[in-house]
Amino acid sequence: MKNINLLSFIAIASIILLGLSSCSKDDPVIEIDQEEYNAAQIIFIPGQMENGVFVESDDEIVVDFAKDGTPSAHHTHLHAGQAYRMKINLFNNGENINQEIIDDGDEHQFFFLGAPAGVFEYTYEDNRLGLSGILNVMTSTESAFDFNIILRHGLNKDHAAAQQWNNPQHIQAGGADDLNFKLEIHVED
Repeated sequence: MKNINLLSFIAIASIILLGLSSCSKDDPVIEIDQEEYNAAQIIFIPGQMENGVFVESDDEIVVDFAKDGTPSAHHTHLHAGQAYRMKINLFNNGENINQEIIDDGDEHQFFFLGAPAGVFEYTYEDNRLGLSGILNVMTSTESAFDFNIILRHGLNKDHAAAQQWNNPQHIQAGGADDLNFKLEIHVED
């Protein structure tokens, strides 16, 4: 009888230990999205090229976006013939997380769509990432348009669809949108 009780105790203890150890091995590790943002900001800084270097003025137009893409200024005016340094900042709980995007720069790229043909020319300043670039405003527009700011993650930057900043077929390069906002812009003379 003692042997049966001892064997039963050992069997139950073994089952409990086996169950506890298997739970800890199989519990999923929750991945924290390091690039999670809850606010974004676009800054247009007018300036001009001097000897191949963009020289900024002291003025700037700042548009803040909530996580849902709602801009603080629903309508922004830019001027034809003007160049702007366009900077994008992403924030998580008030902390700038641009460095996380830069660190994964091979997997991220901004695209800028929606401007009528010939209105903008854009040059990336950061190896086709898009957190900073020069936006040349070539001509005015009769009416406002929605400027679509898209950040793709996990795309193939070598793909033909990722070579132009305003390629409407950019999704062919793969990946998924991390950010997809619209800002109404009117280009004046």
